Amino acid sequence: MPREEKRRYQRVTLPNPLRSDVSGVRAYVVDLSVMGVRVAHQDPLPNPGGKCNVKFEGVSGPIGLDCIVVHTMVHRPARTQGERPVYHSGLQIVTARHDSDRALRELIGHFIDRALDEQRANARGIPASAAVSFQTGKGTEFLKIELLAGRWRRTLTKDSQQPVNGFTISASEHEDNITMLCEAFESADTDGRRLIRTMAELATSKAEGIPTRRYDP
Repeated sequence: MPREEKRRYQRVTLPNPLRSDVSGVRAYVVDLSVMGVRVAHQDPLPNPGGKCNVKFEGVSGPIGLDCIVVHTMVHRPARTQGERPVYHSGLQIVTARHDSDRALRELIGHFIDRALDEQRANARGIPASAAVSFQTGKGTEFLKIELLAGRWRRTLTKDSQQPVNGFTISASEHEDNITMLCEAFESADTDGRRLIRTMAELATSKAEGIPTRRYDP
């Protein structure tokens, strides 16, 4: 996949790192997307370009991923002679084992839900009456919805890429959901808008999509 295509898959930073195993090395997942994960570790991983497998627990079951190490850098240097540095490594997902692709998407959706719930509870972005729910499943037509000069513009397209000033969803999305998503996007802060785009991206990027979810007022 071209680099510019990869960049549009946004990452979700985890509020609490998830304990994981990377080819026998103890590590912690600190952020993830449908394209890759970033892990914190102290013991060495394979050099960039090397292969590894990552195992950790999701909200709906275990996740196993075959990955390639993209880069490793020092995140926190050793501060004393007896302390070991902490490294962060970026891993590109090559293959998701068994049902891990769906489990990964459900885990990402779970953390997005939590972030949106916190925003709603803090009155920071998502209205309590908004339904953040998407028509799942990848189709051949999408609806790009953009907020331009204070007005919403809808464009039918075959490109599922997410715009900066709006979101792209399935063309078969219910009108009520579109209205509530537009209201949520208008009132959301930068983080809230990013989360809405990420949820829409997950729903349109793979055939199995993500589980739909509605917020109760």
